[in-house]
Amino acid sequence: MATIKEIAQRAGVSTTTVSNVIHGKTKKVSPANIEKIENLIREMGYVQKMGLRVLNKEKSQLIAVVINYHKDFKDSVIGDPFYGKIIGFIEKYVQELGYYLMLYSAKDTDKIFQMVMGWDVDGVIAISFSKSNCEKIYQLINKPIVSIDAYGELDAGQENHVLNIGLDDESGGYLMTKYLLECGYEHIQVCAGRDNGVDHFRYMGAQRAAKEFAGKKQKVQFTALGMNYAKRKESYAWLIQRKKPKTALFFLSDLYALEAISFFSSRGVKIPEEIGIAGYDNISYAEFSVPRLTTISQNVEQKASLAVEILMERINGVEKERENEIELPVTLIPRKSLQPQEEEK
Repeated sequence: MATIKEIAQRAGVSTTTVSNVIHGKTKKVSPANIEKIENLIREMGYVQKMGLRVLNKEKSQLIAVVINYHKDFKDSVIGDPFYGKIIGFIEKYVQELGYYLMLYSAKDTDKIFQMVMGWDVDGVIAISFSKSNCEKIYQLINKPIVSIDAYGELDAGQENHVLNIGLDDESGGYLMTKYLLECGYEHIQVCAGRDNGVDHFRYMGAQRAAKEFAGKKQKVQFTALGMNYAKRKESYAWLIQRKKPKTALFFLSDLYALEAISFFSSRGVKIPEEIGIAGYDNISYAEFSVPRLTTISQNVEQKASLAVEILMERINGVEKERENEIELPVTLIPRKSLQPQEEEK
């Protein structure tokens, strides 16, 4: 890899002149020398170190993606199909705009606060944080922030500087529960790690559908599975013990639904003949499970592209009138993990 000194020697100019051309300070450099130096930079394969780019530009060209990650999936946020997919799309759109991506995930929000304060980034995309913690990040770094799937309310006295891109989660819970009731399931368990964040709104939608459509024999209840795989396995075993005819389990995450299908199948429980299974998110694995998973679909690429678009507007000082909460629509995807229940004669 060429150095500034080597380029200067080939061009017959000083290292200062080469440095000025690299950094766009060309007022005192002749057009002929600019052309000669730029040609040599390309020919000799000079690459400026990232640290020097940051020092010599008003913008660092760095975007931070921080994730408040709680799920237990092989101890890696990248291993989670949803997070892996949305990170991939964010990186795609950031790269197209000439920016670089920095990624940090942790359960401990204090560690995340420390990290973002230490980074010289142009903006932040915060995923799966409470709204109050998103605002805390903004106050710590005073840089543009866009959140994805933020939940909860702001603390008393907090202003809202962070636009959130989420889903109409309540409608997703409503659509799936209505469908389960129409299929004739009588015992519907809505299952999540715990009743908080976006899962809370999904369960609220399930409750609304139950009030509107449940018959006398039909019940919709919530089951907290636990936040690590060991606890979830205990919950899956408990659900098998309590299963009744016309039972359906509506998991508020496809990941948990697919875990359950694997767990039940390994113990001889037939899906959907003995228990119906439904999920939420429509991750890529949902279409390839056996049986294929009925789920609620969200457009992950749209979430990512919109987050990058709005963040870039704010980085570049573009003022557009937008609501601070954008809810993207969801759709029901019927597959083979549920089946209509026969009416009793």
